[in-house]
Amino acid sequence: MTRAGLLALMVAAGASRAGAQAHTVRRPDLERWFGDSARAWTIVRAGGRIDTIRAGDTAVVLRPGQMVAAVVGAEAVWVRAVGAGAATDSVLALPFRFVATDLRAAVTLYLRPSIEVEPLRYSPEARLFRGVLFVGLEDSLAPAESYTLARPIRLFLRADDATLEPQALAIDHTNLPLERVQISAVAPGESVRVHVRPDINPAGVDVWIPVRRPPISVEPVPGAVPGLGLGTSGLLVTTPDEMGETPRSVRLTALRGSPHPDTLTLAGGETGRATIRSVGIGRDTIVARSGPFRSPPVELAYTWPLLFLGAALLGGVVGSAIAGFGAHRRGKEISRPAYLVSGLASGLLVAVAFAVGLNFTGLQISTHQGEAVAFVVAALGTLAGVPGLARVVPAIGRALAGKATETR
Repeated sequence: MTRAGLLALMVAAGASRAGAQAHTVRRPDLERWFGDSARAWTIVRAGGRIDTIRAGDTAVVLRPGQMVAAVVGAEAVWVRAVGAGAATDSVLALPFRFVATDLRAAVTLYLRPSIEVEPLRYSPEARLFRGVLFVGLEDSLAPAESYTLARPIRLFLRADDATLEPQALAIDHTNLPLERVQISAVAPGESVRVHVRPDINPAGVDVWIPVRRPPISVEPVPGAVPGLGLGTSGLLVTTPDEMGETPRSVRLTALRGSPHPDTLTLAGGETGRATIRSVGIGRDTIVARSGPFRSPPVELAYTWPLLFLGAALLGGVVGSAIAGFGAHRRGKEISRPAYLVSGLASGLLVAVAFAVGLNFTGLQISTHQGEAVAFVVAALGTLAGVPGLARVVPAIGRALAGKATETR
């Protein structure tokens, strides 16, 4: 008999007492409860004797401790919890069904094993993730009652890279109260696999328990900067309170750029700052990690630096015009096209150098951001010209004078 079909067993808890009451369950009811999975049933009577229920049998007689079981699917299914505050799926219905009776075999019970899940969350005191599984037998025919079973239904649970306490359950009643299973893990992934095996189905079924991981927050300020290495963005990194009061190392990585510094030391709830310079044109992805904590991928845009280049070239034009006017007043013969070309080149060079951290103007400029800064720096660089750059950067002067420089 396969997993996809019916796993139908009648399990006896022991020899029935003399005069014990029997309960009759009609075959149409079993077919209705089990659906398309109902194909055949077998019954294990006292002493372990197994009888086959023939296709022509119209009813099944259940004595105390006997039940019919079926597998109605290949996997567990999330169902929405009932209640005003139930905003997400929180209950797993296992693909096993049981038809049993109470202690006196007087009431028919149609049972669905289910697990109400409290996802794993981080505990800073224990420095691990903890969650709770509430396991029970839901009686669809009498959901408000709680009947005692003559024979408990046993479940065995095991997990990957997690601890379950307890692992073995013997549920002997319907509905509430539910059996509590504590689940804990040191460094889980996005979910934890738990294998549930009932005593009537050796194959069992896998269920996946979600992990609620409080994220590290990474906010780029601004979220779009000029590309080609001409812009920088600040990265505000905030850790969740669940990280606790002990400072931890938070590692910053990017797909294209290089955050600086790439490691921050922060306690829970603190905010640190790093910077990142653009690389090329397009989008970069930044992630922060600290042990079991991480941030969702954060995107930073590197745009074409059209405004920067326009401001730098305009500054070069203005600077060359001022320099040419001054030379003309001094009676010097000038070539306006030559002044314009040299102004554009020197202005662009000085503006780009300033954007990457080299100040050829010799002036203290408090801010490095914005098109106005690029315009002013380009204009000043054009006014200074190559001789002015040589005065600011001695290496350029030596190169212009034809002197070899030595490096040590």
